[in-house]
Amino acid sequence: MNYNEEKIKKFKEYIIEDYKRGLEVEDIAKVNQVKKTDGSFIQIGIRPLLDDDIFIDPAFSEYLPSAGRMIAVGEMDFLIKNILENKEVEVIEFKEDIIEFPKYRQSMNSIIIMSNKFTTVIPIRLMHRIDYDERYPRLDRMNRIVTIPERVLGNKIIILEKGAITWEKQVFDNGETLDILIKPAQAFGKVDITIRSVNKIKHLDPSLIKILEVKE
Repeated sequence: MNYNEEKIKKFKEYIIEDYKRGLEVEDIAKVNQVKKTDGSFIQIGIRPLLDDDIFIDPAFSEYLPSAGRMIAVGEMDFLIKNILENKEVEVIEFKEDIIEFPKYRQSMNSIIIMSNKFTTVIPIRLMHRIDYDERYPRLDRMNRIVTIPERVLGNKIIILEKGAITWEKQVFDNGETLDILIKPAQAFGKVDITIRSVNKIKHLDPSLIKILEVKE
């Protein structure tokens, strides 16, 4: 099948832009790009099967909404899962007034990751201490606040230092950490697309991470 190369180029550019806009892992962990991987790396990706008109018919848009962001979200889910499952990370049963949680910060560089379960209560009650001048809200003009869906983080707040996690990502031949493969599918009129990143959490320092489990 002869696909329109310009449409393929735009398709890949849109997905990479979408991916980069959604990346939060690189604001939390120290990320190193590597060319070689081993069996301990994991793939985070999607494999949609689309009508091949997307790369043939001028009337069809070559934009696949949220495809890149889905990979970025998958990486964040992977990060949170590794933190929550690490038995050496201190878990504190937090039974105080929710606005008291900042006292568990270790430094001005602490990053706060909270369930969006708390994003209505905390910003209102700490309104005078939160500003929104940058990509992330900041508490006391120091600590980035990253919100995560409740389905992932439940009733927890994670407080960590920037150096707590070292992450490795494979860099592909396109110079990006996102790989996009396109090939005709066996099904007639379909195109098989693989979009993936390849990742490894190389180091996680439990002493630089605290999990507050909010008891209501």
